Order: sequence, then C-alpha cells, then structure tokens
Amino acid sequence: MGSTGSGTFSDYSRRKSANQNETNGGASGADNCGQAFSTLLEEVSRCFFFINYSTIPPSGTEVTIAFNGVRLVAENSLGEELGYLPTKYNYLKYCLNDKFRYSGFIDHSTLFPTPSIRVDIAPI
Repeated sequence: MGSTGSGTFSDYSRRKSANQNETNGGASGADNCGQAFSTLLEEVSRCFFFINYSTIPPSGTEVTIAFNGVRLVAENSLGEELGYLPTKYNYLKYCLNDKFRYSGFIDHSTLFPTPSIRVDIAPI
C-alpha cells in the first residue's frame, strides 16, 4: 500500500561488490552504478534554468548528474540545474561518492502542457 522508507538517502543500502572492500549502490545483487537509464526529470519549472530563462533546453543538450546537497539533479554544461532525478535513483548518490560520473543528453523536451525533460544517462 504505502512506502516504508523515509525518502532520505539513508534508505538506500550499498551492496558489497565481488571485492569486499568496494561498495556500490543498490542491494539487489546487480551493480546499478554501471547501468544506463532514461527518465523524466521532476520539478523542471522550479529549477534554475526554467526560472531564469522561462524556457527549457532543446533535445540533444548535454547533461551531467550531480548532487546539489539536497537532491540529485541534471545540469547543463554551465552547471545550471534543469530538473531533479526521481527518488528511485537516489542510490546514485552512493555511486557518485564512489567516483562514478554520469552524463548524457536530453532525449525530449517540451513546454506544453507543462515543462518536461526526458534524459538518457550513462556512466562515464
């Protein structure tokens, strides 16, 4: 019925890799840190880019994933926040701490009916 987690990063465990001195995100037994993904960004209209330019970047724009101290965010090459990753990707915070880096591009963006951005992301 409902979620049992608190929605914080401490809800996301890290699994031990084959080398027991290393840890990676996720507890499913799969190394989620090394997987590519596509997702719609959240709260696009509340982020820096939309607030300051009243528009969204076009498809094909390069993005990187960063942690802004509160949420995981997709940023453009100038470090401007475009939108937040859904909380199901919170495990990426641990991956970033383990020196993984993620980049990709905007697959689709639209202003109507609401500002939305879909990104394709892969580890680099």
